[in-house]
Amino acid sequence: MKINMHRIQQYIRRQLPVGSFSRNVVTLMSGTTIAQALLILVSPILTRLYSPDDFGIYALYISILGILSVISCWRYELAIVLPEEDDDAANLLVLSILICVGMALLSLIMVGLCRIPVAYLLKAPELAPWLWFLPFSLLLTGLFKALNYWCTRRRQFKSLAVRQITQSIVTAITQISSGMTIYARAGGLIGGQIFGQTIATVKLAWDIWREDRLFLNHTSIKGIKEQAVVYKEFPLYQIGAALFNSFSAMVPTLLLGYFFSPAVVGLYALGQKVVASPMGIINGSVSQVFFPRAELARRQGNLDDLVISTFKHLLSIGLFPIAVLAIIGPQLIGFVFGVQWVQAGVILRLLSPYLLLNFLSAPISAVFSVLGKQKEYLLFNIVYFILAVSALVFGGLKDDAQLAISLFGTIAAILYGYFGIKIIKMSGGSLRTAWQAISKVLKDVSIFMVPLLVVQFFQIGAIVIIILSLILTICYFFYISKNKL
Repeated sequence: MKINMHRIQQYIRRQLPVGSFSRNVVTLMSGTTIAQALLILVSPILTRLYSPDDFGIYALYISILGILSVISCWRYELAIVLPEEDDDAANLLVLSILICVGMALLSLIMVGLCRIPVAYLLKAPELAPWLWFLPFSLLLTGLFKALNYWCTRRRQFKSLAVRQITQSIVTAITQISSGMTIYARAGGLIGGQIFGQTIATVKLAWDIWREDRLFLNHTSIKGIKEQAVVYKEFPLYQIGAALFNSFSAMVPTLLLGYFFSPAVVGLYALGQKVVASPMGIINGSVSQVFFPRAELARRQGNLDDLVISTFKHLLSIGLFPIAVLAIIGPQLIGFVFGVQWVQAGVILRLLSPYLLLNFLSAPISAVFSVLGKQKEYLLFNIVYFILAVSALVFGGLKDDAQLAISLFGTIAAILYGYFGIKIIKMSGGSLRTAWQAISKVLKDVSIFMVPLLVVQFFQIGAIVIIILSLILTICYFFYISKNKL
């Protein structure tokens, strides 16, 4: 049977018009998904070229870079999407780049003074020589952050998708090529990452210069200073919020490792990753497209409609698959990964309310920046960090891993539930209107869940439950695509 590609393209254009919110999200998601898939595909090759020690050094390098990158532009990059005039945004872009260069130079001094003590503190003396490359990596990361938000403002999402794919391809080729040499070691992984970042960021910078250099020619020292003052709350509050957010993401792994065995950490990591990886791709794409739309909606006076609509669409995407995983998690993970990993499915079940509410709330958190509520955002992240640590420490002192994870998941779910409600109310929306918007999603999801609950109740074989879950998931997403929930 001949496939009519023209009809397929017409169908896509009807469902996802050019410039629409959904089209932009799908564009970014496609780039991220392809980039992630490429890295996954080359992983078996890399594990045969590099040792676990090499990967350990590489992971430490990336972790340090991840923490430092939070403050690479002092969070001014977030403000690029906010000004009404592109000239003001261009001044913020230049400000972010200048700060990034300064932070890279400062990190070079710190590396010269502290690289050996830091490496020994992390029990990885082999890391010390590779830390010399950290300032350059920080420069590249900061530049990308700034350019990324400029593209977000200008709705150049295709350029961002191409950049993600380019970085993955160049990184993979370089890491594999380096791994085939005798002396590569961890430097092959780190060098591949840096080279991929360099090529992709330079290409993105060139695209922006070619398309938007007119705006950049209108920047001035006076304009840069003015924008630095106008958006001074970003470095004052967003840096702290971002750091607490980063530390909060690492806390469960660190504390579970401290109180319990590495096996518990592995079970937690797998259980969370089953949901976090695919949902993270959606979250990141929605967040990036939502930010400039939210600023425009604020000016037009319909921010509440955008927030509630986005919340509803996220719920329609996330509720059913997370509910399915909460029900069949142990059977599914045991079937896919082996019986020794069944407990990871139990952990997934415990974390599912938190993972869902985080999925719903995180993408619309840009409302805090749009409304100038950075102080409240910082406060939330501090409270979340303190309560998450307290829950895990309490469970650890009781020597009960399941209790620790249950308490953490419950507290995190409550906090993110409150977080979502606060965002809706801040945007001017009412909870009554929000409930009316999402009640149909809840009704439709419950209808699709009934067959699975019945089969699970009667404990019909794991394979039957898994196949039924797959069929129901396909039918559900076909249904919501037809009805545009």
